[in-house]
Amino acid sequence: MSLTFKLAAVPFSDHKIRSSRKACTSNAYPTATRRIITANCSLKTSTSFQGSIGKVRERIKGKVEISPSAYDTAWVAMVPAREYSGEKPCYPQCLDWIMENQNPDGSWGLNPGHPYLVKDSLSCTLACLIALRKWNLGQHQVQKGLEFIRSNAWAANDKDQFSPIGFDIVFPMMINYAKELDLTLPLNHDLVDSMLRHRDTEIRKSQNLEYVAEGLGESFNWNKVLTQKRSNGSLFNSPATTAAALIHCHDNKCSDYLHSVLKTSKTWVPTVYPTDIYTRLYMLDTVERLGVDRYFQSELDSILEETYRLWQQKEEQLFSDITCCAMAFRLLRMKGYQVSSDELAPFVDQERFFDAVSPQMSGVSTVLELYRASQVRIYEDESVLEKIHDWTSNFLKQQLLNQTILDKQLQKQVEYDLKNFHGTLDRVGNRRSLDLYDIDHYQVLKAAYRFPTIHNEDFLLFSRKDFNICQAQHQKELQQLERWYYTDCRLDSLKYGRNVLKVSHFLTSAVFADPQLSDARIAFAKHIVLVTRMDDFFDHHGSREDSLYIIELIKKWNEPSAMTYGSEEVEILYTALYNTVNELAEKAYIQQGRSIKHVLIGLWVEILTSFMREMDSWTDDTAPTMDEYLSFAWVSIGCRICILTSIHFLGIKVSEDIVMSPECTNLSRLVSLGARLLNDLQTFKKEQAERKLNSVSLQLLAAHKEHKPISEDEAFSKIQNMVESNRRKLLHLILQTEGSVVPKECKEVFWKSCKIGYYLYSFVDEFTSPQQMMEDMKSIIYEPLDLPPLAS
Repeated sequence: MSLTFKLAAVPFSDHKIRSSRKACTSNAYPTATRRIITANCSLKTSTSFQGSIGKVRERIKGKVEISPSAYDTAWVAMVPAREYSGEKPCYPQCLDWIMENQNPDGSWGLNPGHPYLVKDSLSCTLACLIALRKWNLGQHQVQKGLEFIRSNAWAANDKDQFSPIGFDIVFPMMINYAKELDLTLPLNHDLVDSMLRHRDTEIRKSQNLEYVAEGLGESFNWNKVLTQKRSNGSLFNSPATTAAALIHCHDNKCSDYLHSVLKTSKTWVPTVYPTDIYTRLYMLDTVERLGVDRYFQSELDSILEETYRLWQQKEEQLFSDITCCAMAFRLLRMKGYQVSSDELAPFVDQERFFDAVSPQMSGVSTVLELYRASQVRIYEDESVLEKIHDWTSNFLKQQLLNQTILDKQLQKQVEYDLKNFHGTLDRVGNRRSLDLYDIDHYQVLKAAYRFPTIHNEDFLLFSRKDFNICQAQHQKELQQLERWYYTDCRLDSLKYGRNVLKVSHFLTSAVFADPQLSDARIAFAKHIVLVTRMDDFFDHHGSREDSLYIIELIKKWNEPSAMTYGSEEVEILYTALYNTVNELAEKAYIQQGRSIKHVLIGLWVEILTSFMREMDSWTDDTAPTMDEYLSFAWVSIGCRICILTSIHFLGIKVSEDIVMSPECTNLSRLVSLGARLLNDLQTFKKEQAERKLNSVSLQLLAAHKEHKPISEDEAFSKIQNMVESNRRKLLHLILQTEGSVVPKECKEVFWKSCKIGYYLYSFVDEFTSPQQMMEDMKSIIYEPLDLPPLAS
């Protein structure tokens, strides 16, 4: 019999996941943790917490913020005014900004003194020096800037520095431009010669240089690049490239674009404009990853509605940015919007992708977004997403192997997504996002820049407060579960089997975060525990007669006090089940206004009967077919009974017709089949040694009978394909609204349960090892997040 909700092929008990009776008391927690529980219980209603909600809401609804780019502002400042025959600047306000925003160390740029942004500072500083020299301004600033370049020229060829896009082409060209302006740069001649040679090599081997056209000078065909103007008049939404085009040849639409940028920011320009669509999608994704999206659902839904409208209109800003397009596709599809993967068809081939796209769209972050988008397949024939998945996953793995991702946060995000994308439990992902969240986070295009709309103190403070509130609630629930397990049910008296209480509590806490879903979490966790205990009894420790007797007892549902059991184990198991079902039925009656006891009893009869069928299948001389095996094995994995019990505690009315509907049954079957097959992959070797059958051994047996033997690897591949097919079908059914009778809230429980299956059974590596689970459990249940100093 399969081991329900176990990790890989090893019982939980082998990993010391045990508790003692003394854990039932609050004194089981360290003093510091008890203080956190007490403090956080009232935090949610505090003025401070409500104020934090208001600040985050203002950020979500407010104006998109992006940091100034000294580099791009300098190029705009170089544009001459045509009406003065080019002898005066067209945008003098940009020169004023440059004069007023030199850093104390003499540089210009986002973060002076940052150890990895020195090359960015060199680029920004040289651009600003050229702009000032061109209009004979700021002699004092120029001298300070030259001193900075002299002191930091070493960074120009440093491979460990974050390099602005096109640096190797643009920076040497700016050196030549400075020379034409009689601006003597304190640079070593050998360094300059080396950079110029490297620039020539880069130009010869590169394609799609238009994005960094400001580094190509007079020899470039500027009229040709102007044919690539976007509808807003820009070249690639880049103020620097657009300004460079205006320096070499006048174009009214380019001028209008720069005027529109400065109308917004007044005296400076960002390194990319506009960014509204991308920023709002990025913000939505960030709020979800931080785990606080439930507070701002109407605001986030408005962003999705607007994005879908733009998707339907083929909005240029949305589709011209690959990262934005991939993110929009993923977020819209996962919210049930009808979006076609055909829009991503141009990116199905790695070689064509890197040959065709501009440099600003060929980075790891863009490939990561394409990889994420490829994971939301819901149709069998979505070859576009399948091909994108193949090359993006291989590319990202190679980047990790070669250690070429300098951004350590981005490197960790790539590692997490590649390890087990579908098995990332919500709260585990939230905790990792919170640990990685940095209010000073920056990205690099032609210059380093920040999005204060997305990375700010308001998001940090609120999301950490909320995490601690949820954690305090989870700790209280663990105390309740321990009282139920040790005192009420005496399940620790059983001298066999696995104690999965803490694991069950962790799994449910990791997918149902909202403190208001306490009853749903507890119902789910209790059923994991009971199903696992029953599984162990039927599997290893009980006789066939005792197993059948338990089923008969449940069918009759007699009062425990008026019964004889034959053994202490049967009494403990049946009494625990009887009391728990009655307790949950009473709670459900309050929420649902009807009795669900007969439904729960029927589900228990169903799963225990499936245990018996598995037991019989091991002893029969004739092995079952794959279809016969899966007809009962999908029930015995335990997902159906856990899900159908917990959905009665979501705060919505769920009729019996819905619970027992074909749609609900199909959802249960798809979730359960995925978990069962993943479980079989992990337990194959162990069960093979015990002469027990599962889907892998049945594949091998069937192939042998057909005289078409296959290897174990081929059998594994077939099962993995079945898992993926079931996951796609499940997601399609979950996202489907037409003709659906199952509420959205219930469907989310099925999808979260699918994640649990992947988390437990997906791959034999560090991510799914017991050690990793223990670390995840500790971070979700026991270790609070420090609040930033600004917290009141």
